[in-house]
Amino acid sequence: MDSGEAEMSDRGLLVHAIVMGALVFAARASEQPSRDGTAATRSGRGVTLTLGINRPNLVWAGDGDLRLQKQILGSMRRAGARRVRLALQLPYENALEHILHCNQLGMDVTIWIGAADPAFYVDGAVKREGIPNPGGQFPLLWDQYRLADLDIHRFRRVLGGFLRDCRNRGARIEALQIMNEVNWADFNGDLPVVEGGWFVDDTTAWNDERFVVVRQGVRKCGEAIRTARALVDEIYGPGQVKILTPGMADPPDSWVRGVNGSIVRSPLYLQLLRGRHPRQDDADDYLESADGIAVHFYPAITDTAPDTGSDTALRVIRQLMDPILDQAGTDLPYWVTEWGYPRHMFGTPSDESKRLAQFGYFLDALKGYRPGGITWGQVMLFNFDMMPQYDVYEDGQLLESGEILKWVEY
Repeated sequence: MDSGEAEMSDRGLLVHAIVMGALVFAARASEQPSRDGTAATRSGRGVTLTLGINRPNLVWAGDGDLRLQKQILGSMRRAGARRVRLALQLPYENALEHILHCNQLGMDVTIWIGAADPAFYVDGAVKREGIPNPGGQFPLLWDQYRLADLDIHRFRRVLGGFLRDCRNRGARIEALQIMNEVNWADFNGDLPVVEGGWFVDDTTAWNDERFVVVRQGVRKCGEAIRTARALVDEIYGPGQVKILTPGMADPPDSWVRGVNGSIVRSPLYLQLLRGRHPRQDDADDYLESADGIAVHFYPAITDTAPDTGSDTALRVIRQLMDPILDQAGTDLPYWVTEWGYPRHMFGTPSDESKRLAQFGYFLDALKGYRPGGITWGQVMLFNFDMMPQYDVYEDGQLLESGEILKWVEY
């Protein structure tokens, strides 16, 4: 595959994943968490959240027009944004220019390292076939490389080349996130297509051949985290650039079954990355090379009532995070590299004032969730202007929900 084909594959994968979100959240509506009677107290008083915004696919905005892409970044900054999460996708040259422009505008930059570059993989690596969607714009599951086929030496060479170019140009990077949602079949070819879905959890046989391959990919992911740590320390200096784990996907089970996908439960994937599974012998804790654990929140329900809004959001957070903390601990900060509420959840047309209120209740709940002394890194809303259902900026105007960008900290 040539670089142009790789570019379109990476682009299509991310667009598909985002478009899929609207369907995912519709499916989640029937999987709402039950009420547990837990009140969201103001235990988060004194805690300050550092807020940011996502803008994926920027390298392809305006058919690659760098001038237009810089205008989008300028609009974000004028709207109040001080931190942005971008994706490192082909062409890398534009990605470097974006970082430099953000630096000039006074916006901190987190870069997500995409996994679709064929230069990362061994010779002869082939993609696992996905699931077509006849008549649809995108397949249900994309063809995807297997992380088990990642060539760490090639990964080091490609990423190191990009980072050296950044350093030579004086580009400042806040954090690197190493890949994204690799516990889910849409982003990781180690996970097979299985009729009716496949869920990898504590009941999965350790010697299941499919699980053996998945664990090989987990180790490659860990080696990529360790490699990125060594590279940024060598090129930028120790402690200058943070390293984050892949954000964990959490689509509803009904969606996984419906698309014949497969998923590793987030707590298990992080447990394996930490080398803490009882069946792992002399395993490395790859998170020793990380500065933060990335998680994603896309709540299935809304509640904007003043007396219950934060309580409802807290139940959603606990449902996702309690099992993760049991396996991954609280010694590292948790970065929320994606979170959001789609506009259709607030009526037609969307009541953006209610959406903004919902943002606030979620952030209140996040501040109040404090088991084990957990700390939060940056909290990055999805998204600025790329997908209508999640946008806070439309037709050159900031929506009322976009006032969140002016909060900067919460």
